[in-house]
Formats: sequence, C-alpha cells, structure tokens
Amino acid sequence: LLTAISIERCVSILFPLWYRCCRPQWLSAVVCALLWALSIAVFAAVSSLCLEQKESCQVALISMYALDFFIFAPSMVVSNVLLFFKVLCVSQGPQPKRLYIVISLTVLFFLLFALPLSIWNFLQQFGYFLVPTQVVFLLACINSSINPFIYFLVGSCQKRCSLVSLQVAFQRVFEE
Repeated sequence: LLTAISIERCVSILFPLWYRCCRPQWLSAVVCALLWALSIAVFAAVSSLCLEQKESCQVALISMYALDFFIFAPSMVVSNVLLFFKVLCVSQGPQPKRLYIVISLTVLFFLLFALPLSIWNFLQQFGYFLVPTQVVFLLACINSSINPFIYFLVGSCQKRCSLVSLQVAFQRVFEE
C-alpha cells in the first residue's frame, strides 16, 4: 500500500491536470484491492508450497522476497525521489503539506527499518548471514511502532509545535 500511495502521490504532482481531470475516481480503490489480492495470493502460494512441497519452498520464498525487494521498494524510492525533486527543487510554490511530510517520513522509515528485513530474508535464502537476526527484527519492530509517532508529531505541529491530543493530531494530518 505504501508503494501505491507513493506512486499515486507522485503522479498527482507530476501530472496534475491528468490527475484531476482524467483519472477515474475508482482507480485508487481498485489498485489497493489488487495489491491486497496480490499479497494474499503470494502469501497463500508460498505457505502452500512450504507446507506441502519442501523442495519448492526456497524458490517460493526467493520469489516473494524478490518481488518485495526488486519491484515494490524501488517503486517507492523512485516515486519519492521524483516527488522530492519536483516539489522542493522545481516548484516555486509553498512547501509540502503535512500529508506529504507524513507519507515521506513513513516511506523513509520503511526503507531504513523494514527493508533490511527483506534484504536479510532474501540473502538468507542463499546462505548469507550478514547481520544477526535480532538486529533485523528489532528494526522491523521499530518500523511497526514508529508510524503513530510520525502522525502525532506532524499533526501536532502547526506554526509552532505544541502538544495536542492524539485524536486532534490525526484529524489535522488527514484533513489535508
């Protein structure tokens, strides 16, 4: 879903006229539904192969990790780099809104904390153990718990940072 959000946000900035006028309203929902279906199908296939056919398990796991590492993660990185250059370097308009900051921080922390687990899993299938298991799982746990803090901090900062309730912080972030 982070990949879909990143790509859609990038398209909305790079092609604003097409995005506002020609993009079907249902496109986001269909893309997210397809991504959920793909995730469920891949997980079901890998689970089935690993439970029934042990010899096919490693191939299935490598395929799943390759899909994550070579398709979804690069798509997020490319779309966010393009967006970064478009909004901050080319655009003469105001700085990005809170929602853009939230999504950028979420993607950044995903790349820093969750991607190492994908890389580790992928390399482990080939017998490489570069980092202890505890380190990559700690990073993944940090990634799982950091998003509410991002929402709170970005939602509570307007002209000057002030602490507000979590509900108000979420409301401010998602109103934009």
